[in-house]
Amino acid sequence: ILDEEDQRDLLKVCVTEARITVEEKRFPAPSLLQDLISFAFNTEQPLAVVIERRAPHFIQWTKEIEGILSRYAAKKRHANALDYDDLLGWWLTLLQDHPEAAARLGRQFRCLLVDEYQDTNTIQAQIVERVAAHNGCNLMVVGDDAQSIYGWRGADYDNILKFPERNPGTEIFRLEMNYRSTPQILDFTNASIHQNANQFHKTLVASRPEGSRPVVIPVNDVYQEAAFVAQRILQLRDEGIALEEIAVLYRAHAHSTILQAELVRRNIPYEIRSGVRFFEQAHIKDVVAYLKILQNPFDEVAWRRLFLMLPRVGNVTAAKLWDAAASAADPLTALLGDTVRSMLPPNARPFFTRFQHDLKHLQELAQHDVPDALIRSILETGYVDYVRANYEGAESRLEDIEQLGVFARSYRSLQALLSELILLGELYGQDVAAGSSAETERLILSSVHQAKGLEWQVVFLLRMCEGGFPSPMALREEGGEEEERRIFYVATTRAKEDLYILHPLVDLSPRGAGGLLLQPSRFLQEIPFTLYEQGEIDLSASSAPDLSA
Repeated sequence: ILDEEDQRDLLKVCVTEARITVEEKRFPAPSLLQDLISFAFNTEQPLAVVIERRAPHFIQWTKEIEGILSRYAAKKRHANALDYDDLLGWWLTLLQDHPEAAARLGRQFRCLLVDEYQDTNTIQAQIVERVAAHNGCNLMVVGDDAQSIYGWRGADYDNILKFPERNPGTEIFRLEMNYRSTPQILDFTNASIHQNANQFHKTLVASRPEGSRPVVIPVNDVYQEAAFVAQRILQLRDEGIALEEIAVLYRAHAHSTILQAELVRRNIPYEIRSGVRFFEQAHIKDVVAYLKILQNPFDEVAWRRLFLMLPRVGNVTAAKLWDAAASAADPLTALLGDTVRSMLPPNARPFFTRFQHDLKHLQELAQHDVPDALIRSILETGYVDYVRANYEGAESRLEDIEQLGVFARSYRSLQALLSELILLGELYGQDVAAGSSAETERLILSSVHQAKGLEWQVVFLLRMCEGGFPSPMALREEGGEEEERRIFYVATTRAKEDLYILHPLVDLSPRGAGGLLLQPSRFLQEIPFTLYEQGEIDLSASSAPDLSA
């Protein structure tokens, strides 16, 4: 059986043997090939369709990727090996093509119970129903259609929604009693999820006594959002609520950027459930490496990180490049010359030429010493191709980098920004050391997806504005708006007693040109105003901190 690492290694061999000629556009890394191939299998879609919908930047490589898939399948057969998807695929084949084996398997079980059925994919649902077909259809599935939020990884919402159609005589039991949240939170939640047309209609009823209505709070921008949340958390802690009973949720990991920095500054310990801390992410470190070499061209570690992003450049070649640059009076200027390029293998030179062009542009821009402009410019370089070819969730990572640009807006020089990043790293290190004890309580930061199944006394929900939640990328998919509303349903039902929802009024990102007005999320606009409190804070107060050089 091939585990995920084995699969990537085998795909890497397939790519090498295919001898694909790559000039300036990058071919997807094995981990991305693995994701595309697996999604196509589990959704029973042609690979070409999956590439077009999920990774259109790889459309030019469609034939080559299909060839890699064929080569990968042949190598597995030759090695008598199966990957995790094959285990499901061959199981389904056994049930379909060998009725006697299917009957024998089905007769082993008097009853079949499947939990979390809303998260099954097409292959899994077929397996369940074919096994049940041989035991008198004694099948029970349990799931909440309103919590079907994994379409992006292949879950098929129709599996639970159309289950009664595929299984005539199905009896439906609606579990509507909620033991977690107050009536006010459930009234708010019901008003939202009832907007979905495709669902089993349910109305959650609280077993708990009356409580406070959810609070919806408009804020100037993401800086004021972070400041308010941090200040309110400190107040709640002073009121006796443990930090571990408070969670901050968001639709995308990038939405926590400014808040993480604010929490570190205020010495509020926190735990990330949606990945690593923002400034420790690989793609953020990549961008910071660009900034570091512009500020200090003798930063060997940053240069080596950039060199190793280039195709056909390994540790040996990176060492040669650095040796050549370090011996010059100005390493950056030296690396822009033809002499250094001639040191590279011929098949690496086109990529290095593009790299030199990008460096030259960034060097010129750095003279103006505007950190957020530099970060925006990095998003116009060949680094974007690197992200898309090497990282899963490329578009989310590019959004992270945009948020880094928003974070950088409050710094008047590159040196000031880099100094602050070093300070935040040092403070985070102290936080980790202090929090190594199991007795240390921590605030929880999490994406909504990672929060599913969990609960907290107090929940804050960030960035509830158009362009933030619902996700613009998700809205491009069929059924995307309804799935986004289900994600909102999951978010609001994590709160037991208090729910705070914040929506910035001004978009500071490049898409907003630094000042576009934002509308509250459509999910807020469709809820009657009688079901929530309209919170108020001083919108005239300064939002972004003034952090001079």
